[in-house]
Amino acid sequence: MTNTEPILCDCSDDAPSSLWWRIGGAAFLAMNAMVLGIAVNGSDPNDQERWALELSIFFVGAAVATLLGKEFLESTWQMLKERRLGIEALFLIGILACFGASVLSLTQGVGGTYADVAGMLLVIYSLGKQIGSYGKARVLRSLGDWAPEKRVARLVAANGAEPQAVPASQIKQGDRLLLLPGEPVPVDVRIVQGTASFQQASLTGEAFAVAKTLGDTLAAGVYATDASVEAIALRDGAESSIDEIRALVLSGLASPGKEQALALRVLRWFVPAVLALSVLTFLFHASRGPWPEATFHAMSVMVIACPCALGFATPLAVWTAIARLREIGVLARSGDAVERLAEVDTVVFDKTGTLTQSSACTLELVLEPAWRDREAQLLHWLAAAESYSNHPLAQTLEPLWRPHVSASLPRPFSFALLPGQGIEATFPGGVRFFVGAANAEGRDLALRVNGETAAYIRREETISAGALPAIHELEAAQLRVILATGDSAERAAALPIGERHARLTPVEKHALLERLQHEGRHVLFAGDGLNDVAAMAWSHVSLTISASPLLLREMSSLVLTADDWRRLPEALAIAREARKLVRANLAFALAYNAVGMGLAAAGVLHPVAAALIMLFSSLTVILYSMHLMDKECELK
Repeated sequence: MTNTEPILCDCSDDAPSSLWWRIGGAAFLAMNAMVLGIAVNGSDPNDQERWALELSIFFVGAAVATLLGKEFLESTWQMLKERRLGIEALFLIGILACFGASVLSLTQGVGGTYADVAGMLLVIYSLGKQIGSYGKARVLRSLGDWAPEKRVARLVAANGAEPQAVPASQIKQGDRLLLLPGEPVPVDVRIVQGTASFQQASLTGEAFAVAKTLGDTLAAGVYATDASVEAIALRDGAESSIDEIRALVLSGLASPGKEQALALRVLRWFVPAVLALSVLTFLFHASRGPWPEATFHAMSVMVIACPCALGFATPLAVWTAIARLREIGVLARSGDAVERLAEVDTVVFDKTGTLTQSSACTLELVLEPAWRDREAQLLHWLAAAESYSNHPLAQTLEPLWRPHVSASLPRPFSFALLPGQGIEATFPGGVRFFVGAANAEGRDLALRVNGETAAYIRREETISAGALPAIHELEAAQLRVILATGDSAERAAALPIGERHARLTPVEKHALLERLQHEGRHVLFAGDGLNDVAAMAWSHVSLTISASPLLLREMSSLVLTADDWRRLPEALAIAREARKLVRANLAFALAYNAVGMGLAAAGVLHPVAAALIMLFSSLTVILYSMHLMDKECELK
């Protein structure tokens, strides 16, 4: 598949530090220039004082342009080369108009100064671009850990020498590899020697470790828990299934969102409309008076079209919503995440680790009829065997025997770890006690005494806090709720969700998201493992839990920190309320721009009046947005 990575800013160690300092310095200068602008437009200085103040503001604006102009000009040039209209076009028109009006004011002695506005526009543009680019760059750096050159493979030499650690990118199909416990499998392989239990939850969603032996295949990213095996690479190092997931994530990040596409469509007519109105204003006033006055009125049209109130309209409501979300334990990584969350009509949940917790599973001891009167003896042997084991199951099973067994435990005569099966201990009297997998899926465990099955231990994942009430509330609000898991259909049925998809691979989860998108659904995908990242990258908005790996937290739009799924319906309600405010603010801001540009074109809008109108519009959207902080939101 074609892999198109998003274009990011230079996020090396030096570049972002330098740019952040320049943005901070430019913001300080721009704010001081705004104060001087109030002195010019809000008082009545004499000509000499006015000229001195306006000259100072112009040079401060020029200093801001010097600090931040490089990145802005590069983005604008890229836009022009691609023959498209982006947000850069809107800012470019506003900035040029502001500086143009300031030059006219200095040379002609009429009108007001707008170089301070130009400086603030540059600060707003630079800050927004840097935050967005920095966030994407962090995701890509996390993805870098998946790159073939970062994954370590232990290449088995043909002459019997010690295995050599090499980057997975050097592995070729057919190479023989040594897989050690705890180390991720570097490439897709087939086992040719040995048996071991493999934890696959991060890729397949299966809750418990599964035994794999001769002839079984393993996907890159899983790891052995109890023994080493040797395997043959099924693909070259850069063509593993984990690389397919990485490619899907990158392409999902590079895909423009609906809001971005809508903004581009708006800009295609808004920017030419502003330019056309400015030209018509110049021609009209030039036919009636001197050209400097006509030029000033034309520039006023472009100045009033600057995205000041329009720029406040969406961010204020959205960032207020972000503050509310943080209070209830949901972290939104961007304002765009809040806007997308408000549009969600479908919620797709992963199961293992997301709605259920395999690490805190419930345990049930089911005794065979012949052993129903000897439960204490079995638990005593189990406790003694597990106390001498560092097997991953030992800690998991402790809650089963701890309440029933004293501190004094018999010491086994011998102890053996059986890779991919379990453990076996020999006790006084020649008793051979075995505890291990009862079936290939690895969920149920068997206790055997001298080869005879004495009991089974049934393990069930516990459902995460608030998951069931959250599911009911989402469905009651007419949202479509779907379970998409790599686990079995039997375990998926434990959750009361009507639409379930089991045994899904990461690519199949991604395909499910694509199908839902083609149906016109706006999907929130909630997951916690590497098997979820491709689907999360292609979802309308993604959510993960705070205990997820760093990569998922970096790329997720939302992070649930409250460890309570009842916060999700509340978060949806907050986002929808913010959307209402955004629409109201945008309508007000667009009306303001239309009226302001009309008055400017008619030549009746004084610069001081323009400044007061801009201030009033900004305060209006600020106050209107802030009431979201105190508003109780309910999902409907």
